[in-house]
Amino acid sequence: MKRPRAVLYSFPLRLVVLHFRNHLMLIGLWIFLALLMTGVAGRFFGVHYLLLTPEYHGEVNFWSFFLTGAACGAFFLIWNLTTYLLSAHRFPFLATLNAPFTKFGINNSIIPFAFLATYLIASVRFQSHDELTSTWAIVRNTAGFLAGLGAMLIALAAYLHLTNKDIASFLRPGQFIPQPGSRLLAPGYRMPTLWEIGAGATRWRVDAYVTERLHLRPVRSVKHYDPELLGRVFRQNHLNAVIVQIIAILILMVLGLFMDEPWARIPTGATIFLLASMVMALFGAIVFWFRHWGTLVFIFLMVLVNATTALGFFHYRNRAYGLDYRETNRATYSISALEAMDDPDNIAQDQAKTLNILENWLAKNRAAGSERPKMVFLCVSGGGMRSSVWTMKTLQQADLATNGRLLRQSVLISGASGGILGAAYLRELYLRQQEGAVLSVHDPKYIDDIALDLLNPVSFAIVSNDLFFPVSTFRSGSFTYRKDRGYLFERQLNENCRGMLDKRLADYRQPEAEARIPMLVISPFVINDARRLLISAQDVTYLMRPMDNAIKGIQPEIDGVDFRRLFAGQQADSLAFTTALRMNCTYPLILPPSWLPTRPSIEAMDAGFRDNYGIMTAVRFIHRFRDWIQENTGGVLIVQVRCWEKVDPIEEGDTKGILENLTTPFSAAARLTAMQDYDQDVALSLLNDALGDNQLQVIRFIYRPLKKENEASMSLHLSKREKQDILESFNRPEVQANLSTLQQALGVKNR
Repeated sequence: MKRPRAVLYSFPLRLVVLHFRNHLMLIGLWIFLALLMTGVAGRFFGVHYLLLTPEYHGEVNFWSFFLTGAACGAFFLIWNLTTYLLSAHRFPFLATLNAPFTKFGINNSIIPFAFLATYLIASVRFQSHDELTSTWAIVRNTAGFLAGLGAMLIALAAYLHLTNKDIASFLRPGQFIPQPGSRLLAPGYRMPTLWEIGAGATRWRVDAYVTERLHLRPVRSVKHYDPELLGRVFRQNHLNAVIVQIIAILILMVLGLFMDEPWARIPTGATIFLLASMVMALFGAIVFWFRHWGTLVFIFLMVLVNATTALGFFHYRNRAYGLDYRETNRATYSISALEAMDDPDNIAQDQAKTLNILENWLAKNRAAGSERPKMVFLCVSGGGMRSSVWTMKTLQQADLATNGRLLRQSVLISGASGGILGAAYLRELYLRQQEGAVLSVHDPKYIDDIALDLLNPVSFAIVSNDLFFPVSTFRSGSFTYRKDRGYLFERQLNENCRGMLDKRLADYRQPEAEARIPMLVISPFVINDARRLLISAQDVTYLMRPMDNAIKGIQPEIDGVDFRRLFAGQQADSLAFTTALRMNCTYPLILPPSWLPTRPSIEAMDAGFRDNYGIMTAVRFIHRFRDWIQENTGGVLIVQVRCWEKVDPIEEGDTKGILENLTTPFSAAARLTAMQDYDQDVALSLLNDALGDNQLQVIRFIYRPLKKENEASMSLHLSKREKQDILESFNRPEVQANLSTLQQALGVKNR
């Protein structure tokens, strides 16, 4: 056999050609994972470092890489199992070899090894550049990944090697009678006929294959074997492949039952590989059994699952922990119900209570020496973990620079997602400090708390629990709920914050009423009608719509819903505070929308869809109480902490192709925050006119990366370099200039 010809028609190369011709969906999965880990896709959400620097128990170490390597090994093996199911019948010579699956896997390794090489290069570079990891630690972590990969491959390959049979196991006297064209495998599959094999007319000609010792060996003819005998070999091998896939799914389900245990929360990178394995196994199974009908069958199954769950079978929706979901006790959600809630008497009562809070705030600040103190509003933006860290850093330093006046003179905190997480934690620290706890609200260790990983437990819960039907339960308040990724997010957030956020909504009513801490209004977005759900420890019906216009016939529509009023009969005060925070930062797909106990049912998700910067809540509050503000204060100061540029660069549109032009209208959704900025600038301008000259001041603290390539991603996880960039960016000249402006606005001498 000529060497070049043997290489050209070698089994490894023929398999690569086969996959690109027949299995593009499977190849696409490899490409998608490669794009994720190299940062070409998903960089904005930080997916790449979940794969490149996995965490386990909050640390990046040998064992976190070992577990991720093991999951990657499982993915490699599922690739071989799936393609073996789909392709082995095309190569009947396999059945004549000793350990056919092992040899198939060796020859099918070009794509996995190319992926592995890419991963190792990307991981080493990322650890060195972004995680600032030492050379020894990089070597240790890489060894851990390879050890996990090798251990998984050896364990599963050993099982398959011992259980899979070759043709010698089935040989019996009298079984060498040819039976051309027999159907041996799944529906739609057949072995090539003896004539096709003998004449070399099969489409997938193979002249040589690679052995376990990596030697190139010529393929022997199989025309003298009974096709039924060859089929029995393949069927037995296929059965073992299916068994391994089922075991993998069962392991994931069992891990989901132990989601509360830290040891069971495997790294996010590992869950991504396991999820990819499940997708590949599912797709392979459908194609194997239904061949050309596979796509149609898959669509039918999706429609069937949707119809079944819509009828209530095997269907679960995330709930707001603490609320009463009994079928006989649901709140009415309708236009008439909202109008009744927005009753003038309710508004008058709620305004009177809030005015009492403002009087307590005024007395506190007058006692501190400010006769007409400026009223401060803290508006924090969404933006994932980077916003949490930037908010905590900014508010800590700003309060320190103003000798505590910032928090003392703050009346209200509003905003979205990550920013609210940081502000809520800081407010809790401020409350505990006033209650005598031995802590300092300015201690930088609390920044480290809010920067801890939240994405790992969420992604683990998705793969091991939420893709199946959640069965584990827990108790919150007076009711029982199922554990899902929302539950695990809240649990991890509370653990990261030293257990300090384990409170109910009602726990903050008295401290807010006494003006010891600022009010906090959380405003998730109601998916059903685009209204905002106003979650506060106080009654805030006066924020449900703008004040009535004096011109007859013009009445603003209700665009907000007072949570405590709406769910007064469903124990609104028992709402877990972490649930309110989660509802406010429900990133699509990552966290589940919260289903609420109403008729008809409604769902709430991330506040950023309506007000990513918290400005509209503050503007409406200020406008409602403007008379009291003008009479008793030295004006209003809005301190905006944001992780988004105020002015975005204008993108060029001259080089768009025909497909880009077709999708241009849909790209407007990506400009959601920019559109909010425009509307909020108008609102601030009108508010300035309503308050009068020199009564409104806005100071913005904007996160800008020191280097664009180090910009923190909008994720629930940050790399060390990203954390470092966020903290160091506070020293930028424009940020320090704004800090000086803040000191002047609050009457503090510059440092």
